[in-house]
Amino acid sequence: MKLIVTKDYAELSRQAAALLAAQVVQKPNCVLGLATGSSPLGIYEALIAWHKAGLLDFSAVSAANLDEYEGLSGDHPQSYACFMRENLFNHINIRPEATNIPGADYAGYDALVDCLGGIDLQLLGIGHNGHIGFNEPGESFSVLTHREELTETTIAANARFFGPDEVQPTSAFTMGIGTIMKARRIVLIASGEGKAEIVKAMVQGPVTPAVPASILQLHPDAIIVVDEAAAGLLG
Repeated sequence: MKLIVTKDYAELSRQAAALLAAQVVQKPNCVLGLATGSSPLGIYEALIAWHKAGLLDFSAVSAANLDEYEGLSGDHPQSYACFMRENLFNHINIRPEATNIPGADYAGYDALVDCLGGIDLQLLGIGHNGHIGFNEPGESFSVLTHREELTETTIAANARFFGPDEVQPTSAFTMGIGTIMKARRIVLIASGEGKAEIVKAMVQGPVTPAVPASILQLHPDAIIVVDEAAAGLLG
């Protein structure tokens, strides 16, 4: 596990985006595992800017997203399919048919990823309870893509994205830990002092399904990019 500590979120975003950009340049037909939520927005903004400047070509890239809420159509404004279109896909030249998000037919998602050739670089955020994707803390590490009941912590953290009249999903489809760990390279990002405690548990604590992200200690090429606030408790 390699740790990169940046000054702030802006620098974090640039450094993590540079890792994704290098992957695209080195292997134009690569498979990117992508994440949603507020953490990767700065990364996606940078990738869009570099694409519009003529520095990045996504025409041969395939994307496999981590997760999606159960019960939301791909046109729902809070769906992760909509998030990806609005914040990345609609602004670069990736082929729509090359973008993939797990859904109710999740049982075939791992085979689809394998057919793509596996994930070259997987981008991850981390939840306050240590979840990656929507793999919540439990008694064992999940392996395959599956349906997950969300914890109260996760539901509360995501409530800000839903209006008072919107029904917030309490379950999701998520890529499993086993599939995530098969990625050739993993880049996990975390920003802000609110993530400091879980970053310390992930990096310096035991490998345990009670902190799903701790499994990354066992990955041969995991890069953890955090800002100074998120790294504040690291010894």
